[in-house]
Amino acid sequence: MVYQVIRRDLTETSRKCDFCPQYLTSLKAYVLRNVETGELSYAGPTCAKNKAGEHAISGIPDLTKFTLTTKINEREGGGGGNGGTSADNPEKRAIEYLILREHKLAEELKCSYSVLKDYYEKHSSQRLSESDISHINSIAAKAPDNLSPVTLQRIYNYLFWIDVAIKKLSPDKTEFLTNVRKTIVSKGKISDKQTSAINRWLENIDGVPQLK
Repeated sequence: MVYQVIRRDLTETSRKCDFCPQYLTSLKAYVLRNVETGELSYAGPTCAKNKAGEHAISGIPDLTKFTLTTKINEREGGGGGNGGTSADNPEKRAIEYLILREHKLAEELKCSYSVLKDYYEKHSSQRLSESDISHINSIAAKAPDNLSPVTLQRIYNYLFWIDVAIKKLSPDKTEFLTNVRKTIVSKGKISDKQTSAINRWLENIDGVPQLK
């Protein structure tokens, strides 16, 4: 089977690598696509490289930028490096923006935009052209603060881990996280004060990391 690493994404500590028995303890996994079937698999860096090639995890879209890794030693299921920043890779930066705005957050934030949706659908079946990439990054650069690449990255990471935390808590202890989640979605931003308050809650929940 031929695999392609398509992005680095968030995952819970309870998830195992799809290619070996190791747990993905770093909370950051590589998502691989089976080129023949389109099926997606989650893997640590070693299995990702074994399946897709030594350099397969370099320069890929990274949706984990606002999640701090756990203190657990990163072995097979660990995160490893992200293969360079998005800033030095226009294609990577464009794809990250498409995935966040047209897939991960499109429904909840109501942030889909017809032009970007067309590009996302094209990206799903073929490689974007240089002019496509340039146009996407131009749209991202001109977007309002609540739809900027950094804001969307941050919101995606925060909502993911707030949802995990809520599931781990008893119903009588979820009010704060539920309310702050609603505020993040409605206002489309996260204040430094909210970050500190959220992290104070998350630090006491097993398997949930601190957020940047």
